Amino acid sequence: MRLELQQDLPLIEADTGQLQQVIMNLVINGAEAVGENAGRVIVTTGAQEVDEAYSQTIWSRSELPLGRYVVLEVSDNGCGMDEETLHKIFDPFFTTKFAGRGLGLAAVLGIVRGHKGAFKIYSAPGQGTTFKLFFPAASAMPMPQPRRTIDAELAGSGQMVLVVDDEEIVRKAASYCLNRYGYRVVVATSGHEAIDIFRQSHGEIALVLLDLTMPEMSGEAVLGELQKIQPAVRVLLSSGFNEVEAVRRFTGKGLAGFVQKPYTSATLGAKVKQILDSAARQPD
Repeated sequence: MRLELQQDLPLIEADTGQLQQVIMNLVINGAEAVGENAGRVIVTTGAQEVDEAYSQTIWSRSELPLGRYVVLEVSDNGCGMDEETLHKIFDPFFTTKFAGRGLGLAAVLGIVRGHKGAFKIYSAPGQGTTFKLFFPAASAMPMPQPRRTIDAELAGSGQMVLVVDDEEIVRKAASYCLNRYGYRVVVATSGHEAIDIFRQSHGEIALVLLDLTMPEMSGEAVLGELQKIQPAVRVLLSSGFNEVEAVRRFTGKGLAGFVQKPYTSATLGAKVKQILDSAARQPD
């Protein structure tokens, strides 16, 4: 892996945690595209003026304002993708893990859109892939902000949370957030692994953060198995779909809450705190 980072870039207005998810996601995908062969992943930053002609070559769902943009580029010399795959990689249920692509790219797209950005993709079979992301440069220098500390109101008290997600980037981000707020974290990469862990440690696990869409075993199926072990298990469902779409199939099944991906540390911390505080107030 090689970094080619330009100094003194313009500032952008962005959520740090979400950009970390984007970078980790694209780097992990690039590494998987290279596979076990000798190869490279290069992360590049820079600044670029986007004029009318160039804006027509950038993928965006809305008209992209002309002007100065900060550019994040992640490229690899791995397996690459054909045109058919390129048109599917941002579909929420599409994955090509065998080819090194498709891991969480729907979440990347959502983050880029949320920051009023856009992107270009260059790829061909056997020629590697480059993701080039554009974020609008801030028009003014922001006022210096004091360094933030952990919000005491969101802090946990050492409770154990089981994080269940097939995407490594999500597991890492959630674990970092929950550890930061004082929780103990155990992770599972699949529904079957989650059930095994819960069967052994359900007396210690205060909450399960469960992904809705996973291969082999869905979040709905996992919830049913967890409830067989402990009927009162508290499950916080996580999905890139909106709450109405994601939760409708769980009506009447005892779901404790829902958090939409991509989430910030504060959003996840608040959801977990709310559920566990509510549980503590209920009589045994």
